[in-house]
Amino acid sequence: MQRLYFLFMLVLFAYKAGCQQQDSIFLYNGQVLIGEVKSIQLGEATIDDIDLKVIEVKLYKIKVLKTSKRFKIETDKKALFYGTLQTGDQAGWVNIISDDGRVLPVNLERLHMVIPLEKKFFRSLNGSLSAGFSYTKSSGVGQVNLSSSVLYAARKFEYQLTASANASIDSSSFSRDREDLSLMAGYYITPAWFVSVNGSYQRNLELSIARRYQEMAGAGNKLFVRKNWQLLSISGLSFSQELSTAGESSGLLLEIPVMFRYNFFQFHHPNIQISSQQSLYFGLTQKGRIRFEGNTTFSWQIIRYFYLTINPYTNYDNQPPSGTSNYDYGLVVSISYKF
Repeated sequence: MQRLYFLFMLVLFAYKAGCQQQDSIFLYNGQVLIGEVKSIQLGEATIDDIDLKVIEVKLYKIKVLKTSKRFKIETDKKALFYGTLQTGDQAGWVNIISDDGRVLPVNLERLHMVIPLEKKFFRSLNGSLSAGFSYTKSSGVGQVNLSSSVLYAARKFEYQLTASANASIDSSSFSRDREDLSLMAGYYITPAWFVSVNGSYQRNLELSIARRYQEMAGAGNKLFVRKNWQLLSISGLSFSQELSTAGESSGLLLEIPVMFRYNFFQFHHPNIQISSQQSLYFGLTQKGRIRFEGNTTFSWQIIRYFYLTINPYTNYDNQPPSGTSNYDYGLVVSISYKF
C-alpha cells in the first residue's frame, strides 16, 4: 500500500511539474516547492510557489534546485555566466550550463546573484518598507520615520531607489526634519567593474539644508565578494545645488565623492542582515569643504517577512551653508516588511 501511495505521489508530482514547466526546489526536510524562481541573492532563493505564495528559502536548506529558464549567474568568485541551472551530482550543488556550452559544478551557497532573463519588470523588483519611531539631535524628541528601498536588476543594469523621512509632530506644529530620496543606476562592464549615475534630493534642518539636489557620475568596483558578505566602492564627480534654511542659494557645487557599500547576511540562527553606506565628499568649488554621510541598517528577522530594524546614521559638514551646527546623528527603530 505504501509503495502504491509513493508511486501515485511521484506520478502526480511529475505530471504537475511537467505540465506547468515550473522550477522546483527540494529541501532537506522533504518539502518540495514548485513555481517560478524569481531570484537568488545574498544567500536566499525567492520562488513564487503555484500553490502557496512568494517564499524566500535560505540556500543552505536547499537539497536540489531544478530550473527551466536562462539566468544571469554570478558566483562569490566574481565569475559571471549566462545560461541555465541544472541539478547537480550531489546534494546542495548545481551545474551551471553556460550559453557557450561550459559546465561548472558549484555549491548553491556559492551563488552570489542569480537573475532570470527576459522577465516582466514588476516581477523582478525586490525591496522593503519600514515604519517606526526615531530620536535625532535636531529635535531632541521622538519622531515618526518612514523608509523604503526597491532594487531592480537586469542582464547588465542594476537600479536602486531609496527613500526615507523623519518628521516631528507635537501639539503645535509639524516639522520635516530630514528627508532623503535617491535613484542609482549601474551598468556592469565586467563582473567586478561598473559605471554608475545617481540623482538625489536631501533635506536636513540640523545642517541648515532646506533642499539639496545632487547628481553624480562615476565608476565602482566590487572589492570583495564572499560567501556571506560583499564590499563595493564608488567614486567619480558630483554636482549639487543647495538652498539653506536662511534662503541662500549656493549655485553649482562640484565635489569628489568616495563611497563604500557593505552587505552582510547570516541566515543560520539568528537571522541577521547588515547593510551600510559610508560616503565622503571633498569640495572642489568650495576649497577645504568636507562632508560625510554614514548610514547603517541592522535587521533581525521576527517572522517570515517582518524584521526588527535598527538604523543609526551620522552626517557631518565642516562648512554648512548657515547655522551653528556642523553635524547630525540619529537612531531609528522600526518594523520592516521585505518583499
